[in-house]
Amino acid sequence: MKGVSPLIAAVLLIAVTMAIAGVMATWATTFTSGRIGESSAGANCIGSLDISSLTFSNQTLSLKIRNVADRINMTDIRALIEYQDVSKNTEINIANFNATDPLPPGATTWLVYDTGGTEKPVKVEILAQNCLKYPATLYFR
Repeated sequence: MKGVSPLIAAVLLIAVTMAIAGVMATWATTFTSGRIGESSAGANCIGSLDISSLTFSNQTLSLKIRNVADRINMTDIRALIEYQDVSKNTEINIANFNATDPLPPGATTWLVYDTGGTEKPVKVEILAQNCLKYPATLYFR
């Protein structure tokens, strides 16, 4: 019977093992680089939006929005206005109401919105397209 010599078998086994290790190392490097990039972007977004001076009077909602981040422009900023009656909840783009969008680092803008009703909202949530996981929320008392 003829077969592969033990020396050739050992060399082939080592070559296959090294090829698999090379593929796994490339995948692991790409995977960890992607995760580090995602976490860095998320770290820049945490607490970057701040809202204050929330008032509601005569159907008009007004609030101050501030970008407290030092490196990131907040883009496509939206306000989610929530009521006790869920059917009245509204989502608006602040740029449609003469508020600054995009909002550069350290900048402040005001949102003045006519709700069209006398019911006071429960809360207002502000989120930017590039930081969707980290909205700023303020509740009415």
